Amino acid sequence: MKRKAVACAIFLLFLVLLSGCKEHPDDIKKNQKEELLLWSYYETEAQKEGLDKLVDGFNKSQEKYHIAWEYVPMLDFIKKLSLALSSDSLPDLILVDNPEMESLVKSGLLEDITDQLQSRIFVDNYYQEVWNSVEYNGRYYGVPFCCKNTVVIYNKQMFREAKVTIPVTWDQFKKAAAQLTKDGEQPCYGFVMSAFGGEQGAFQFMPWMLAAGITGENLTDERSIQAFELMESLLEDHCMLHDCINWSQNDITRIFVERKAAMIENGSWALPEIEASGIDYGMFSFPAYVTQGVMAGGEDLAVIQGKNVDGAIAFMDYYNQEEVMEQISEIMWNIPPKKELAKAYGKKNKDMEVFVSQMEGSISRTSIPRWKEVSSALSEGLYQMFGNGYSAKEAWQEYIDKIGK
Repeated sequence: MKRKAVACAIFLLFLVLLSGCKEHPDDIKKNQKEELLLWSYYETEAQKEGLDKLVDGFNKSQEKYHIAWEYVPMLDFIKKLSLALSSDSLPDLILVDNPEMESLVKSGLLEDITDQLQSRIFVDNYYQEVWNSVEYNGRYYGVPFCCKNTVVIYNKQMFREAKVTIPVTWDQFKKAAAQLTKDGEQPCYGFVMSAFGGEQGAFQFMPWMLAAGITGENLTDERSIQAFELMESLLEDHCMLHDCINWSQNDITRIFVERKAAMIENGSWALPEIEASGIDYGMFSFPAYVTQGVMAGGEDLAVIQGKNVDGAIAFMDYYNQEEVMEQISEIMWNIPPKKELAKAYGKKNKDMEVFVSQMEGSISRTSIPRWKEVSSALSEGLYQMFGNGYSAKEAWQEYIDKIGK
């Protein structure tokens, strides 16, 4: 009798284990799908939420593919792609900063998807400057994912207390920054921007260069020194910190939220955190010197050569639906890359209106010849000014010497 009881217990345990090994129907369905991987350096909560929403929506929209996304830090993005190439662990798609596209195409890393896109994409729907970033020698290597530019974001309460009005010229801007600067135990700086090395600092400084009257074709124009002199003036008047060299664009948002700066330069990606802080904020376009400068950026979706091209195109098709593109742009606080969609979006979302309105007159980094070299030269000039105390003339000469090589 005892042996029989033991045998029954073992049999029951076997049945329990067997039932536990059975896959859930949803898992079986998922495992039958072709797996795709997307790499992105998006790191804000809004950006992550938007990507989660996008991949989840795509996965539920069809039965053939299942996509996941993986975070790769922006500073390590290209390096990790190179390492992944040698180890055969590349993703299927990348969401990449658009100035990187040309070098990635030249390296042979990206798939030529011209034939697939010609039957799916109407190029004239896109901002021309944005579309140019995915085209090389008449061939297409990706699709624009979003557009971005920067404005001056300001604390309305601080403006009211200091009796400052929105500046429209550089002289007015310098005066406003001085009036808004406070010393003491809780100092507040009139203006803060990112002078961080690489793309971020160059992207934030370039609008001031453009406002001085230079163009993408005339980057060594002597008028460019005016932008360096503006920064020198703000630093000398203690309206801006030398520490800006250590701060990324996300750090700048934190400085503003902590009420340590009355004005910052930043993009729409900063707005969710600022809005959550409860600060009464506003935005305005850059004050003009010779003209108003607007620098456009953004990301592109591209397919890695030799990976699952059909699956990647299916994912692009899903995102290309205007209702999807608008929904994801709204979550991420991005500008849609399609002109008419962006204009309609700006009218519905007042916080995005200034960013959308600036797109028409903007200059894209990808339209500037030798942008990677320009970015490096600007970074070096800013480093010498903010980090080593160079004068505007010395920092400008550092930039000129490097870009002239």
